[in-house]
Amino acid sequence: MASLGHIAVGAAASRIYRSAPLERPSFAAVLFWSVVSFLPDADVIGFNLGVSYQDEWGHRGATHSFVFALTIGVAAGIAARLLRRSAIRTGAMAAVVVASHPLLDILTDGGLGCALFWPFDDTRYFAPWRPIPVAPIGLAFFSPFGLTVAIWESVIFAPVWWYAFRRRGAVSTRAIAFRTAAVGLWMVMLWLLTSTDPFRERIVAAALHDTTDYAPGFSEEAFGAIARDQTDAEVRSRLGEPLREFLWFAGGEGSCSQVGLSRGAVERAHPPDACAGRGVHVGLSRQALIDAVGQPESSCWAYSQSRNGGFFTARGVCFINGRVDEKIRRWDRE
Repeated sequence: MASLGHIAVGAAASRIYRSAPLERPSFAAVLFWSVVSFLPDADVIGFNLGVSYQDEWGHRGATHSFVFALTIGVAAGIAARLLRRSAIRTGAMAAVVVASHPLLDILTDGGLGCALFWPFDDTRYFAPWRPIPVAPIGLAFFSPFGLTVAIWESVIFAPVWWYAFRRRGAVSTRAIAFRTAAVGLWMVMLWLLTSTDPFRERIVAAALHDTTDYAPGFSEEAFGAIARDQTDAEVRSRLGEPLREFLWFAGGEGSCSQVGLSRGAVERAHPPDACAGRGVHVGLSRQALIDAVGQPESSCWAYSQSRNGGFFTARGVCFINGRVDEKIRRWDRE
């Protein structure tokens, strides 16, 4: 998800919704509309109920659709009418704010795409340009990487924050000059954060003290040629063996559902007892794992890592049912 981006949208909506939009919104209004903007992420409850990420009601599934946004808008309009507020204004604002959530999520560089057109189409969509790093879910957000994502999003959504909380008043020549300089600085920062041209990559690598190690046989040229719906066998033939694999298996509660491999051998398995009952243990080969548990429902292969726990250029490929669903190309930190 685009964590701070959703809050920024909520803050801006709270100002637009006011009858006097030139005034700063109250904390209660910002909190309310920010909660509305996060409603699609209620689907994460499904993780604890055995719902798989890629299921219809999994994360970024049905609740990240335009139909869901419209449903919330209608419900908000009815509630507003009961509270003697403008039903059309409230319903329209709620629908737009909820719809903004998946539209921001499809701009992120991780996870699965969003089922924008559910229930008519279950396809998970991503935007062609994905400049927003995906934020860790839950308490994992409060980590060094989560902090990095927060700073990244703060820069990207700076104009939205400015609109939401700017003060009312006459604009002086000095204020105009300051805003012009601020816009110029923001554009430079945006280029540094979102561009992928080689010159920018060298600047970021130097600034972050790049510590990337790549899998043997990996090349950026071959990685760039990987396309959606290619098979895992095609990817392996182009990029070679990944450094790590993360596999998710279908099954009910208590089944061996998640296995991590390093250089072709099991490194960890979850839940431990359920996996041990299927003969899955540390050091088991990939083929032996498949023989014991079956083909994974989804997986991600990592072709890069940090050599000392610092920043590195993450390169990976994720699959659903053995076919490429997305490529991971971002700066990351272990």
